[in-house]
Amino acid sequence: MKTLPTLNDDAIIELAREGGFAFIPTLAGPRRFVLASVPPSERERICNAIRNAFPQAREPGQPDGPGRGDQFYYRIHISYSQPQQNHYTDVILLIPEDRAPPELTELWRNGVQESPLIK
Repeated sequence: MKTLPTLNDDAIIELAREGGFAFIPTLAGPRRFVLASVPPSERERICNAIRNAFPQAREPGQPDGPGRGDQFYYRIHISYSQPQQNHYTDVILLIPEDRAPPELTELWRNGVQESPLIK
């Protein structure tokens, strides 16, 4: 497994639940987080969920990878530009649903928590 790239303000994170016998789009419930546009507390929550899930992650195409049979899994796609290196980096991680940390499941279910407006 590769090392987890730095999750900075350039990161765009897509989180989806996939797998099972039939593809049902409403069950995938993809979430998209642009780290530069979320409040700092939510950015930290998103990054912590990904860091905690990383030890359970597999790269696509591995023989022991999730998604066989009726197994559900989470797909995390991290993409961002690293201008100092002058190239784009994409990382795809697959985490079996039964091994996913609770904070990843909660992030997929609820997305970003909106902060209340201050009046």
